[in-house]
Amino acid sequence: MKKSILLLALSFIGSVLLFSSCGPKWEITNPYENVDWKNHQKYKANLHAHTTRSDGNHSPNDIVDRYHELGYKILSITDHNEVTYPWEGFSELNYSSSASDKLKSGQIDSSAIRYENRDPKELEMFDIQGNEISSAHHMGSYFNDYEQRPTDEHIAIKEIGNKNGLIVLNHPGRYTNSNPEKYTLDWYLDIFSQYSYVTGMEVFNKGERYDDRELWDDVLQKTMPQRPVWGYSNDDYHRDLLTLGRNWNTFILPELNEESIRQAMLEGRFFYTYAVNGHNGPKVPQIKTIQVNGKKGFIEIDATGQDSIRWISGGIVVGKGKSIYLSEVPDLSTYVRAEIFGPESVTGTQPFGVKLAE
Repeated sequence: MKKSILLLALSFIGSVLLFSSCGPKWEITNPYENVDWKNHQKYKANLHAHTTRSDGNHSPNDIVDRYHELGYKILSITDHNEVTYPWEGFSELNYSSSASDKLKSGQIDSSAIRYENRDPKELEMFDIQGNEISSAHHMGSYFNDYEQRPTDEHIAIKEIGNKNGLIVLNHPGRYTNSNPEKYTLDWYLDIFSQYSYVTGMEVFNKGERYDDRELWDDVLQKTMPQRPVWGYSNDDYHRDLLTLGRNWNTFILPELNEESIRQAMLEGRFFYTYAVNGHNGPKVPQIKTIQVNGKKGFIEIDATGQDSIRWISGGIVVGKGKSIYLSEVPDLSTYVRAEIFGPESVTGTQPFGVKLAE
């Protein structure tokens, strides 16, 4: 009797092991693969802000000071077709004709056109050289001094690439709404297929002005897992101080320097956040670690302060909770991404490319 029970138990264990070894294996493209969760640091970043060098209402030094007060460590001032850089040379720059008109009409006061230098090292911040190319589809241009205004986006993209720059397509929902005949899904797919240094698109802009994430999901279904497209959240700050500090990105870096930031933008080593009431509202969820296991086909998020976590693939919610098991998702697309919700806020991961191993 005991021998029969033992043989039955061994048979059962063998069946489990056989099933496990024969189960589906997954190839998961993990944007956080190179993150050392114990030793790398998290840095808050805004990559889209305007000053009186273009159509903003505040001086460059005022913008720097306000983001510094909120704990931002990475900032790119992106005036329209103007490179407001370096911070140590603000006092040598001129304000725009738009600022002059606003001064005459009383919309701004003289402090907005008095420029003072700032030292990013003293502030323990990193200043990304950038601007917003604004003659056609607006795009954030980073780590270069390109300032031209071509009507053809391809000309600007190629010139920025020649200067070793990186690009983010800004508020794409504006263009898919205003000019849907030109800015089709195929237009975006063409841009991302041609230029590897166009790193992604804004999925939250100035709060939540456009439904940019719908387009993002459409793009990801066509490009993943071979060509990831990363999602950014930026203030696009101009005038209203209540809108400053609602949108940000959290970079996970070994060091706060240009090389690390550039690599993170290329690899997707950051999260994006939108908080309805900015830094005056409740604390947003904090992602502590992300675990990925291709053999078992699961992704797991360890976070604090969240109300819920939902997983999105192909533009639809395919799972809820801290973990997702890919084999249990009937409508799985070429990627999966997570949104972590807190009180009046959402933090999103970059997309994970997924496919069955051959």
